[in-house]
This record gives sequence, structure tokens and C-alpha cells, in this order.
Amino acid sequence: MNAIFRECVEQVPPDVKLFVDLSFSVADRIDAALKERGMTQKQLAQAMGKTENEVSRWVGGTHNFTLKTIAKISAVLHVDLLK
Repeated sequence: MNAIFRECVEQVPPDVKLFVDLSFSVADRIDAALKERGMTQKQLAQAMGKTENEVSRWVGGTHNFTLKTIAKISAVLHVDLLK
């Protein structure tokens, strides 16, 4: 099964690989900022006027972030999510 998986991964276009890496990187930074501030996903959702489910998707790493959303999250958490 490893060989099949590797073959599939090798066929993924570079831009898709980069997208996935960046999405998980932003998600990890959100999660770390929440922990540093002692905030829950629910508290972040309330501060942003979003649902807890939406914030959960952000932290899960599969959300297709817009720059506007990244800017709003950064402002609420007082952290630069892109560096």
C-alpha cells in the first residue's frame, strides 16, 4: 500500500501540495495562538461573529482561507498568521 500511496502523492501538482502545506501552517498558528491566550474555539467564534463549527474547520487545516479571514483572525488573536 505504501507504494500506491507514494505514487498518488507524486502525482499531486506542486501548487496543490503548497496549498495544503500553507493551510495546515495557518491552522497550526491559529491553534497555537488560542493555546497561548487560553482561548477556546468557541470564544474565538464569538469574538468574530462566527460559528464554533467554522472555527473548528479552520483549526482542522482544511479550510480555504481568504486573506480577509486571515486578517480578521490575526486582528482578534493579535498574531501574524502568515509569518
